Parts: sequence; structure tokens; C-alpha cells
Amino acid sequence: MLKMTDTRDTGGFTLLEIMVSLTLISIVFVSLFKLQSSTIHLAEYGKFQSSATLLARQAITMAERDIKQGSTLSGNFGEAFPGYEWQARISDYPSFDSTIIPEKTAERLKRIDIEITYGDNIFTATTWRYLGSG
Repeated sequence: MLKMTDTRDTGGFTLLEIMVSLTLISIVFVSLFKLQSSTIHLAEYGKFQSSATLLARQAITMAERDIKQGSTLSGNFGEAFPGYEWQARISDYPSFDSTIIPEKTAERLKRIDIEITYGDNIFTATTWRYLGSG
């Protein structure tokens, strides 16, 4: 009489086990790639912020040089910082309180708004300059 025995090999993985493990691995890899992408984006943004802060000082100096000539000035930073551009808006002191600042002084006080752009990134800074008595 023939006796039927179970001859299945139990040393391997089932298709279901392989599918579950591949799903888990893909979830982990997608998460790692997103994390890496976010890290690269934050590094680029940090580089822009630190560069723009220093470039704003340079743009303010250029705007001060021509402060009497116009209300809007613009330019770029040459080959040293390709793609970076600046724009300065110069305006008068909007209103004055004679108890804080005399009217004659307020007339010589200028506000400089600087905007540094690089692609979609924008950095803004505001400063005030007094033109002196001349």
C-alpha cells in the first residue's frame, strides 16, 4: 500500500511573505528618500539665507552711494554670486512726531528696503540712513 506523505520543502518563503517584506522595504526607502530630499532643500535654503544676509550689506552700501538719485535701484552681484539680484526702494520718513524727531531731521531721514532674490528665494531687510546736514 502506498502511503502519502507530505513532501513540501519548508525551508523557503511563501509568496505572501515576500510581498509583505518588499512592501515594508519600499515604505522604508521612500521615507529615507523624502528625508534626504528635505535635508538637501534645507541646506540650500540655509546657504541662501547666510549668503543673502552678507549680500544685503553690500547692496545697502551700493544703495547708499546713489541714495539721492532715485527711489528704486537694482543690480546683481556679478560672477561671484551668479543668479543673485538685489533691488532697493528708498523712501522718506513717512511721518514724524515732533516730540521724538524734529521735522528738519525727518526730512533728511531715508528708509532703504533691500530685497535679495535667488530663484524663488527672497530675503528682505530694512535700514534707515540719515543724509546729514549737507
